[in-house]
Amino acid sequence: MPKRIAITTLDASTIDILNTIRANASAEYQNLVPEISTLKEIPLVGETIYGYPALANQFISALVNRIALVKVNSATFNNAYAKFKKGYLEFGETVEEVFVGLCKAREFNVEKAPAREFKRTIPDVKSVFHAMNYRVQYPITIQDEDLRMAFTSAEGVRDLIAKIVGQVYTSNEYDEYLLFKYLLIKSITKGKLYPVPVDMSDIKNAAITFRGVSNTLPFIKTQYNHAGVHTNTKKEEQEIFMDATFNAQFDVEVLSSAFNMDKADFIGRLNLIDDWTTFDNERFEDIRANSDCLEEVTDAELNLMKDVVAVIVDPEWFQVYDNLNKMTEKYVASGMYWNYFYNVWKTVDTSPFSNAVVFVKSTATTTNKNKLTGIVKSVSVGDTAGIITIDIGGDNALAPSSYEFIQDEHATEQGIAVHKYGAYIVPLTADATGVYPKIKVGNSTYTGGTALSEIGEAGTEVTFTLDT
Repeated sequence: MPKRIAITTLDASTIDILNTIRANASAEYQNLVPEISTLKEIPLVGETIYGYPALANQFISALVNRIALVKVNSATFNNAYAKFKKGYLEFGETVEEVFVGLCKAREFNVEKAPAREFKRTIPDVKSVFHAMNYRVQYPITIQDEDLRMAFTSAEGVRDLIAKIVGQVYTSNEYDEYLLFKYLLIKSITKGKLYPVPVDMSDIKNAAITFRGVSNTLPFIKTQYNHAGVHTNTKKEEQEIFMDATFNAQFDVEVLSSAFNMDKADFIGRLNLIDDWTTFDNERFEDIRANSDCLEEVTDAELNLMKDVVAVIVDPEWFQVYDNLNKMTEKYVASGMYWNYFYNVWKTVDTSPFSNAVVFVKSTATTTNKNKLTGIVKSVSVGDTAGIITIDIGGDNALAPSSYEFIQDEHATEQGIAVHKYGAYIVPLTADATGVYPKIKVGNSTYTGGTALSEIGEAGTEVTFTLDT
């Protein structure tokens, strides 16, 4: 069960910190290190600790693990995007997200009651698993000189803690920000967000589009989420993302009015992105080299992001959890310094059951919903049947990708089986001449322009046109 970490502030004085460490230390430490009550006594503690390596190890370990680490955990969890994180998972839990669909009504009929009495009605339940997929480590070195300087002023120990916290917190916060940006860019360019064209020639036109979608999301719909389930997002739960430049071009009053929100409410749910067209791939270069969960954000994807205006998501769309925040340590005697390693493990994913909409400039060619491109992935022939697999790819970036292949009457007549994920099993005795692949996107149906009998090899493109 995920739990949240409370925000903490380090308001203890150096005297309080030193006495707290002493109170929780070993008997040897307590016998040799005095309890202090005045600022003048701080150097006495430093002299004792600095001249006795065993005591120095205890002090540094307590300072980092008991005080600095508590502050770091609080800071890293409660950053600018903390509201989207779902909590802290212990023991490496895997999250199963379950969505229960609506029940379908039927007419009341007394005559059918006996047959219905013990008949099972299976609920429409869908689930997806989110597993831990991000593990990184931040190294920190504390030198003997750092420890010596901590006892030369009244705020020395607090300054040492600030140095440790600042180095780890800033690094982890920036990487976490990049992870949220990564989720948005990858999901948008892979078609996992529902695209809405926006006429940017006049902000009034954009305002009408923003307001229309925002007003529609509270109603139960299927097209605004990747899984195509019946769900909604209340007005007060809609989270808005805009890049800093676009947001700066328009008055807050205009934008809040565009989303039909008051100014304070709009600001509270506005999340700024530096821009949509750059990404710091270098930060994750080493991680990507040894992981199959992170991909490079390509120039082609960033080029597509030039057409993005804004994003509205349900807060449950982000499935981000903290799995581990742990500090390990090692004293290097030959160099007289301590090496600390701050380990951060996370579960980073998105929910296919939550609403997510991307507003795209109407001039973008990829927002054409009338045509989709399919790619034949494989063609194989067995003793009794052939198998053709088709994937919706090509130039469909920014277009909806929540689709299913459907079986029509022509395929059924010929005994051709259609799997909803794009596999066709064609008996060798079937006549596939008049059988065209069909897909369903939300409430819309698209028909392929190439019959199954005309598909000869993998790599063939199939253009799907919206049925009118």
